[in-house]
Amino acid sequence: MTEYLPLIVFLMILAVIIRDNSALTVLYMIIGTFLIGLWWNKRAIKHIEFSREFDDHAYLGDQIEVKLKIKNQSFLPILWLEVRESLPANLSSGKSVNNVFSLGTYGINKISYSLTAFKRGYYNLGPLKARTGDPLGVARSAQTDFGENPLIIYPRIVTLDALKLPSHSPFGNIRHKNPIFEDPSRILGKRDFSHGDSVRRIDWKSTAATGKLQVKLYEASIALDVLIILDLYIENYKMKSLYNASELAITAAASIAAWGNSQRQPIGLITNGKDPLTDNLMPQPLLPHKGTSHFINILEILARIQIADNYPLELIIHDKLANLSWGTTIILITGGLEFDDLDNLFRFRKRGLLPVVILTEHVPNYPGLRDMAKSLSIPIYTATQIDHLRTLGLD
Repeated sequence: MTEYLPLIVFLMILAVIIRDNSALTVLYMIIGTFLIGLWWNKRAIKHIEFSREFDDHAYLGDQIEVKLKIKNQSFLPILWLEVRESLPANLSSGKSVNNVFSLGTYGINKISYSLTAFKRGYYNLGPLKARTGDPLGVARSAQTDFGENPLIIYPRIVTLDALKLPSHSPFGNIRHKNPIFEDPSRILGKRDFSHGDSVRRIDWKSTAATGKLQVKLYEASIALDVLIILDLYIENYKMKSLYNASELAITAAASIAAWGNSQRQPIGLITNGKDPLTDNLMPQPLLPHKGTSHFINILEILARIQIADNYPLELIIHDKLANLSWGTTIILITGGLEFDDLDNLFRFRKRGLLPVVILTEHVPNYPGLRDMAKSLSIPIYTATQIDHLRTLGLD
């Protein structure tokens, strides 16, 4: 409107001087056109409906198809509408979504684009900014924003076929060679009764069928309560390898959690990283439980978690492990380790917990740490590459 202001002032002065009705008519037409355009813009932009359709969870490497739907819910046509979608830099490969189109009365327009899950994390699609104007371009264009939608990219998961974890707890789903871990819920077969067999093991139906006393054979198995301690304290990682080593630690945690879920074992997670959904504070600990939904909760945290500097590893060991069940296996995944950390873990080992350490980068004091860990019966491993995780066998 500002560009027409000199003309309006001129017409007003001219109308006053010459008292010409034609000048007043033109003046009224310009002012009326501006008012109509202003009303048109505000009404049109208020009656535009936006929606996004996409899978809000994906794995690394997945293609994410996003469909934008823009609908004009007014009888007023929109001669032009410009929409610009804000996209996460880690997913869009530098591409942008910027379209200009028209919408008729109650018209609908659809825009599709795709993203690639290059990097795990918690992202937002949007906001979408929309701009439109009146038919004559007299009034200033109206703008509005359509909100954001969250998108979670899960961390990489590596198959851990060689993984073996220590356990003291019998009656689980993992086969074990030690017969003292016989699980009465897993019947392996039957055999003839012999002296010393418990009467409770007698299979009366088989005894009646064969005419000889038969006892049940049970398959040996163990249960693994596994608690993953993911250390993302920034000072435990070297600056030159901070990203790779911390991401490998997250991959290791996700892979072990997936292994535990596939074995139907209780898995838990404690991490000192920061979670954007909790105001960049530590997420609440997830104690060992079974079930796919619990596993998905672990993956959600591992997708969002970031390196942090507010909660050192020793505080986790002191504050978060006090109420664990006897026989729980603790897997500490970190980029750095000190002799005091091993001392603290050994205190829990004496209480019946089973600590294991996985280092995701080389540490200068590793020979001394290895010797100390061996003397304390704490397995310690180094996995600085993805391939090391695939062949990780914990005895």
